[in-house]
Amino acid sequence: MCTNPGIKQEDPANVGLEIKQQVTMVSDTEILKVARTHHVQAESYLVYNIMSSGEIECSNTLEDELDQALPSQAFIYRPIRQRVYSLLLENCQDVASTCPAVKEWFVYPGNPLRHPDLVRPLQMTVPGGTPSLKILWLNQEAEIQVRRLDTLLACFNLSSSREELQAVESPFQALCCLLIYLFVQVDTLCLEDLHAFIAQALCLQGKSTSQLVNLQPDYINPRAVQLGSLLVRGLTTLVLVNSACGFPWKTSDFMPWNVFDGKLFHQKYLQSEKGYAVEVLLEQNRSRLTKFHNLKAVVCKACMKENRRITGRVHWGSHHAGRWGRQGSGSHRTGSGYSRSGQGQPWRDQGPGKKADGWRRAWPAEAPGVCALLS
Repeated sequence: MCTNPGIKQEDPANVGLEIKQQVTMVSDTEILKVARTHHVQAESYLVYNIMSSGEIECSNTLEDELDQALPSQAFIYRPIRQRVYSLLLENCQDVASTCPAVKEWFVYPGNPLRHPDLVRPLQMTVPGGTPSLKILWLNQEAEIQVRRLDTLLACFNLSSSREELQAVESPFQALCCLLIYLFVQVDTLCLEDLHAFIAQALCLQGKSTSQLVNLQPDYINPRAVQLGSLLVRGLTTLVLVNSACGFPWKTSDFMPWNVFDGKLFHQKYLQSEKGYAVEVLLEQNRSRLTKFHNLKAVVCKACMKENRRITGRVHWGSHHAGRWGRQGSGSHRTGSGYSRSGQGQPWRDQGPGKKADGWRRAWPAEAPGVCALLS
């Protein structure tokens, strides 16, 4: 073990005492101690912040404020965070209304970050019941790993996709989980986008660092930049969920350098947008072609279970003019095409500094890119 003499090492005996002296969202000092240890060792993301202070932040993003066809990452991944809150915070698994709100400092168009959004936990359904943190974090029995994965998928509201995801090899399992969630949530994502995401992940496996450095896209497409940023935010959300659930998946499987490269994705996006054949996207590599169709089939089949059919741009109707959203399992398209609606998810656009339930998006009266509250 190498230590930096300039860094003061923590005395484990003092960690518990310090936790007891703090005013925290969770009173179980043993669980807080584990969370703090993972936090200090950079093995988890945001978990300790949520449990200790009930406050998290994401003060930067890469989005086009004038393009309303793609929602902000702050809102796309909020339902996942809400389910994680219900898992991490005490007394939240039975009666959600008694749970304290978490302060979210997340940047999005129209939010100057003067006040946090108060976001309440969202109950989730885990096969066999939601396990406690002590079971997820401290129980070393082999069968608990199954429950950890069940809990992770429940956070994404994708328990019905377990069978499909189990058939995917590493490191693409986590990527497929994220892609299924994104395509179910955002109606404006199309088949060409899916092709670009999968093709870049497969081609990345055979690229050297120098090849990636020397990549030069023909031009910069703002939508491609935002989609790339959206996926990377999703990967960080996966880190949060995976650590909260006791690490059912290897963290390395969704480190960006293993499944995503920005310039490579940009290249594949531009090719896919121009209608290039899949073989061209995969650089004429036959072994990748089989994997491509397998991964595409997994994502499309799982999306169909949620009544989401992924189509190409030529098949888009008028309802793809910037409407988005999804609420709940077994959701459906509304007649106006505004969103996927269902039960139990406060999945609306939020106004800055307000509570996160009982909201909806203003279309199209507000200025472009501005998120507003409608009572």
